[in-house]
Amino acid sequence: MYSKDLKKGAFMGRLNRYQIMELYQEDIISALKKLGKKVLNFAEINGILFTHEREWRLPKTTTPKEFIFFLVVKKRILKEIEIAETTRYIFRNQKVSPTELALSLYPRVYLSHYSAVYFHDLTNENLKSIYINKEQSQKRYTSNTPSGDLAQKDIDAAFSKPMRKTNNFFEYEGQRIYLINGRNTNNLGVKTINEITVTDLERTLIDIAVRPDYCGGVYEVLSVYERAKSKISANKMRMYLKNLDYTYPYHQTIGFYMECAGFSDTALKIMSSFPMKNDFYLTYNVFELEYSERWRLYYPKNFTNLKNL
Repeated sequence: MYSKDLKKGAFMGRLNRYQIMELYQEDIISALKKLGKKVLNFAEINGILFTHEREWRLPKTTTPKEFIFFLVVKKRILKEIEIAETTRYIFRNQKVSPTELALSLYPRVYLSHYSAVYFHDLTNENLKSIYINKEQSQKRYTSNTPSGDLAQKDIDAAFSKPMRKTNNFFEYEGQRIYLINGRNTNNLGVKTINEITVTDLERTLIDIAVRPDYCGGVYEVLSVYERAKSKISANKMRMYLKNLDYTYPYHQTIGFYMECAGFSDTALKIMSSFPMKNDFYLTYNVFELEYSERWRLYYPKNFTNLKNL
């Protein structure tokens, strides 16, 4: 009866803020769980405190830091995780995967490249890295030069060098999480499936063709195309490519992968409907090359045994 009386407000002045929090502990946990998130940030926890402090009869001087101290240290309800120069909070009795944690780090971030490949069950590899894409803001993006205006010497020079990779990564539970600052696409082809935000099949195939090193290299990309050929829409890929409006003619790369992987003639015709005004490259920094007349594309020597490419 004593605790019930306290909850009604009796003797509340005799209790310090942490004792009051303990009295309302079940209500606090319930409020946190109603957010429907496995991973919480500071703003969300502060919002709970701001919304309920009067209901829980907490002193007006109670700070978010004190509230978090109660949750993390005194009662060990939440676990604090410091990652990527930020802090996140998870329930101690709830398992959170590295992928779920990675997707909580930034707004509108999504799984891409090899992580999307793995999500869509297009590889047998056991990945030790997670790739998340946080798109640049619209105002920072400048539209691409049409591929017809490209000078061949500029293409040759760009692809004679190693592919540029992100240096923005961090570790969690033995996995490395790479943050890719991709160009703004307004999250084209990004879906939420089973609470995981990820590129769809068509967008994934485009992304890994553009940045093969984020998918284990060109041989693994080809393997992914082989697994995906009966699952994707070439028309959707064409629509995505038109929206993406790349500077470089990546449709030549994609068409080559499709042919090597045994896609239908219809799919190949869709890719070959784009103009091919320049010679292009399957990947970066390769010195022994063969050439596909059909796709005007240089690819690594002995990449495929198919003829008449």
